Amino acid sequence: MIVSIIDICGWIGSLAYAVYSIPQAIDAYKKGYTQGLSNSMVLLLFFGALCSLIYIIPDIKSPLFYNFSISLTAASTILRYQFFPRKFDNF
Repeated sequence: MIVSIIDICGWIGSLAYAVYSIPQAIDAYKKGYTQGLSNSMVLLLFFGALCSLIYIIPDIKSPLFYNFSISLTAASTILRYQFFPRKFDNF
């Protein structure tokens, strides 16, 4: 199997696109809420990743499959804390 420059670019681009929302997801998980994110941005991120993953499922070998799987996981975390923030008890 010969890997072309185009394949390498595809994997690098997919990896970069997949991990861009991970820092926000980690921050939301640690804090228990999101702050400063618009609801529409969060919903578009989630549904964009979900629909793209559904579209690419038949071609599991594609780097996009891994991209959208990771993006959907991060987007789900952000979505959860955007609409259902963790409750903190003030003692």
